[in-house]
Amino acid sequence: MYRAAVLYAVPEMDKWAIKLKQKKCESEWSEGVLWNAILAGTTKLEPCPAKQKGTAKRYCEPIGVWKSPSFINCVSETFTNVSLLLDVLIEDGIQDTKNVQSKVNNALQMMRNITSPTSELGAGDLSSSLDILEKIVDLINSTGSTIETEVFYGVIDNVVSANNSESWKTVSDKTEKDGSSILKNVDRLIEIVLQRDDITPTHFRGSNYELTINQTRIDETGIRFPDVPANNMSGSSEQISTFLELPKQEKKVKNDIYYVAIIYKTISDILPFDLDKDQSKRSLDHTSREKEFVNSPVVSLTTQNDVGLLVPPLNLSFEHIQNESSKMYAVCVSWNFTVSKWTERGCKVSQSDHKRTVCQCNHLTNFAILMRPYSLATEDKQSLKTMSLVGVILSISFTVLTCVIYILTWRYIKSDQNIIMMNLCGSLILSYVIFSSAVEQTGHEGICIAITAIIHYLFLVTFFSMLGMGVYYFMSITVTYYVMYVANNFKARSRVHWFLLAIWGIPIILTTATLGAFWGKGYHLESFCWLSPDSGSLYMFIVPVCLISVVNVVIIVTLVRVLCGSKAMAKSSLQEKALSALRSLGTLLPVLGVTWLFGILAVNEKADVFQYIFVIANSLQGFFIFLSHVLLNQKVMQGLRNKYPALSTLASKNERGKNETTSVSKSQSTCKPDASLVETKKQSIFDKTHSKKVKKSESFIAETTLTTDCPLSTGHDKNSVMPDIYK
Repeated sequence: MYRAAVLYAVPEMDKWAIKLKQKKCESEWSEGVLWNAILAGTTKLEPCPAKQKGTAKRYCEPIGVWKSPSFINCVSETFTNVSLLLDVLIEDGIQDTKNVQSKVNNALQMMRNITSPTSELGAGDLSSSLDILEKIVDLINSTGSTIETEVFYGVIDNVVSANNSESWKTVSDKTEKDGSSILKNVDRLIEIVLQRDDITPTHFRGSNYELTINQTRIDETGIRFPDVPANNMSGSSEQISTFLELPKQEKKVKNDIYYVAIIYKTISDILPFDLDKDQSKRSLDHTSREKEFVNSPVVSLTTQNDVGLLVPPLNLSFEHIQNESSKMYAVCVSWNFTVSKWTERGCKVSQSDHKRTVCQCNHLTNFAILMRPYSLATEDKQSLKTMSLVGVILSISFTVLTCVIYILTWRYIKSDQNIIMMNLCGSLILSYVIFSSAVEQTGHEGICIAITAIIHYLFLVTFFSMLGMGVYYFMSITVTYYVMYVANNFKARSRVHWFLLAIWGIPIILTTATLGAFWGKGYHLESFCWLSPDSGSLYMFIVPVCLISVVNVVIIVTLVRVLCGSKAMAKSSLQEKALSALRSLGTLLPVLGVTWLFGILAVNEKADVFQYIFVIANSLQGFFIFLSHVLLNQKVMQGLRNKYPALSTLASKNERGKNETTSVSKSQSTCKPDASLVETKKQSIFDKTHSKKVKKSESFIAETTLTTDCPLSTGHDKNSVMPDIYK
């Protein structure tokens, strides 16, 4: 029995030995609280300091060192009493409106006194202040009470004081509250005030918070807040202000409306910097997002009635709080109360430097600027965006010039092929113009859906025009080369109306089907009025484009094969063959849309090479259409010379250039054998009627861009056709 007692005592002694060796935090006084000694790695709870209720806690680190104490649950007795008073009023319901109004105003007066701007609020008191403000707004909303709004604004001014920065950080870290709670409660109060009939013009100016309630006619006069000298807009003055300016609106209103304009001067440090997840896709990783921050005061504008989409937009000029280096750039954002995050939707940067950023927004709410670090991907996207814009302008310019010249010379060049070409140029111009000017108009859901559908339709029309050009080339050249009789029947009468019906009709079916299938299911992107790859609506554009591009690639291959299979080409040198093939491709690729295959490959954001190739190729599309179908088109140039004799010099130079590349003797030697073969075949195989049809086919091919160096033989000789792109 003694032995058993000894054995039992040994483990107990080991435990005491371990405890003696374990580190601990020694007792100490800190911030008015005696923290008794505890073992390392544990948390100590102690009563809050004098005149505060609740429990403070402090953690002892494993190395035996105290961390800073947390007083988030310590609230002054005055705040506790005010909160309990409001809780009783809420629980009792509406018994006596005047009594509720009196008690709420008394509570506000007490809040204004205890949230003095000269002293710092503790984290617990600050957290309690946010709860009290929310309860006051709830009571006003439910009882219809009238409060002393200027006292409420004074409390807000005190709470957002820069003296409370450290407490705000603690509240943000330890609770779900942050500076957005202030924005929310003020916005709710403003809504209540603007719904009442007895609105009084008000102007409150505090150290940290400024507000104006006034009346205006937005279609006759604009709104400017705060009032600043006009020369500050240029940014040249020494003192750059933060202000908003709503220009005179195009939308007509019947009466004057009240508006509320607010500026929060010192709230930037206590606001979150999270962007809506659809917008934050631009951030590369979590590390770069941690460096984002709000770098301006917050300005707000609210009107009594919903004014909808602002035309012209609201102008906001923000003075930067910190002058950041070139490694940071500003983003115009507005606060989304639904998701409690910033969003770029409806706002864009008009101009920006290291001191100031000017934004334009098409709606009303709370606005600020968010600083973000530059990254390689960001710079690439900016360069791609700039290249795309320049490329679109370049392509539109040359395409418009092509259309103008075709219209001027139409009496000389009128043909089914050129009708399709005009449709292609027209749809290309419309789609590019609407896409570049309206793709970011996401402020109104209905308008954005309409823009998406229109752009989708016009791009499909463009591609079906390219397919029409390809089919027309195929029937005019390839089929002529292999089966002349079918080609002659195709040329016998105009079928352009069938082409136009397919070009403009099939896209209507596809666009309507896409809109119906994806209505309410993410039809367009959040940040752009274009089909969404996430929902799958984009594939209703990608699939037809891929099919059309593949068909046109096959057509190009057959046309080049016809070129290389001709007898004249067989006798040409390798250099001449390569030059002729390049000329053919230079004419075919722009109008058949094969370069858009790079656009399909560029859908993946990591495929940078394809993105740059796609942008460059499509930037030159309009130029190559103008080059091959105007400058190097003999019939168009002849039409210009006929209409404007002064241009005969240009046409003559073009002719001389052609004569230098094709010698007369070589053409004669190539054509004479074919001519004799024509005569032989006419006598032995074809009758005179068929000979006329063949000659009509020859005449038609001569009118197309892919024409022949010499007349086609009337026989079915594959070596008798030699397309030349530039004749």
